[in-house]
Amino acid sequence: MKYRTLRPISDLEKSSSGREGNSSRNQAHDNSSVITSSSTTKDQMETRSDPTMSSWMYTPSSVPNSVANLDEFGLTKDLVPAPPGTNANLSPTSFIAHFVSSDVEECASRVQLGSQANDYMLESYPPPPPHQHINAVSTKFNADLKHNGKPPDIQLVSSDLVLFLVHHHMLANASTNRFNTLLDSLRPCTTIPETSDFLNIILHAIYGHSCSQFQPNIDTLMTAVCLFPKYGLQPKRYIHPSSPLFSDIRYQMPLSPLTTYVVSSYYELEDLAVITSGHLLALDIFNMSEETVEFINPVYLKRLFDLQQRRLDTLKRLFAVPPNLHPATPRCDFIAQKSFTRAWSLYTTRLLWDARADLTVGEIERTYRTLDDHVTCFDCKCALRERVKGIVIEWSEQKLSTSLVAVAYQAGTLVVR
Repeated sequence: MKYRTLRPISDLEKSSSGREGNSSRNQAHDNSSVITSSSTTKDQMETRSDPTMSSWMYTPSSVPNSVANLDEFGLTKDLVPAPPGTNANLSPTSFIAHFVSSDVEECASRVQLGSQANDYMLESYPPPPPHQHINAVSTKFNADLKHNGKPPDIQLVSSDLVLFLVHHHMLANASTNRFNTLLDSLRPCTTIPETSDFLNIILHAIYGHSCSQFQPNIDTLMTAVCLFPKYGLQPKRYIHPSSPLFSDIRYQMPLSPLTTYVVSSYYELEDLAVITSGHLLALDIFNMSEETVEFINPVYLKRLFDLQQRRLDTLKRLFAVPPNLHPATPRCDFIAQKSFTRAWSLYTTRLLWDARADLTVGEIERTYRTLDDHVTCFDCKCALRERVKGIVIEWSEQKLSTSLVAVAYQAGTLVVR
């Protein structure tokens, strides 16, 4: 089958007449087509013989360090270093700045049809590469994939040459821009300018399946989420507590909570941000980079600040109460107990001086164990241990509840969910 694209007819071609003139132009056009076809065939042969490309395999659990450089026909010319947004060690600022840009790169295979369609003429171009030049076929999205008993009817090829067979109606129903207008292409095999890792996650989200079997890392997951708007997908529609993608992200989230929180706040994924906030208690908000602060939703940034501040206030309230005094004895009178209380205040001040919202119970116990070693009165020692035990229990309960609540503000009132 010969595939065709459209180009405008020049004014000279419109105004020219006569069989001889047309014959000359057709002959010249045929010659140029032969040259273009020959050079394209040569590029294809060079690409097929490239040992680097033949060694690529479909590994959706890793982020490639290089991507395929495609020519105007969607064929691979060579490998170039991957952009910052596809690096395995992504920072929240780099991949968000790269993927949430409003500038959308046009696909070379796109065919534009408009009201001036009569002013266009057909021009031949080579068909997409056959299957024997595909590095791999998706283990999930292949010919065996059925949806309501229907086989796949679209072929998507990632930038690292992995073939995905999907259903046209699934992509059309999920996307608000016809999958970045790629569904408007007249070609049965469409090249997607994303690696198989990202395309695999996007397609799993559309079909409502978990991608945990491929073990994508958290940066890959969140970068794929940032690609959703580019292909007309609403992140809120696919990331909620009952969705498979939400579970996949939640499982990997502790490895990179700041990245997860930045993306969650940017797309207002509140349920995901709530869970993530419990892992950001140690975050120094005042030393965050300007780029990171810029991408975090201001409301969510304030919630995170208030969460940390409330925990510090709770910590100060707990330590403000000293151990109970016991009745005076010959070996420990009222003056001696006052000295013990001052020692408690000194150790408390030392602990709270650099205290963070994620202060562990181990740090609390180690601090007051030193004081315990210097207390000689048995009754004072018992009162100290009892007070430290109460603080540890209450602080542990506070830490547990922190990971399960979100702080929101409605009409100036603090609401805990």
